[in-house]
Amino acid sequence: MGNNSYTEDELNQVCEDAFVNIKEACMRLQEKTKCSNKVVIEMLNNVIGFYDSRVSNR
Repeated sequence: MGNNSYTEDELNQVCEDAFVNIKEACMRLQEKTKCSNKVVIEMLNNVIGFYDSRVSNR
């Protein structure tokens, strides 16, 4: 991924859009699987771990 320079407003919009998309994906997962919030939190922690490992490898 390239090093993009964003204005503060652009970065805020990107972060807001990402949050909404992730939240909606989690809600769809829960609707389909009836899983608990704890399962969603564990899944999100796994995603964090994935991205943390990618940063560590650079």
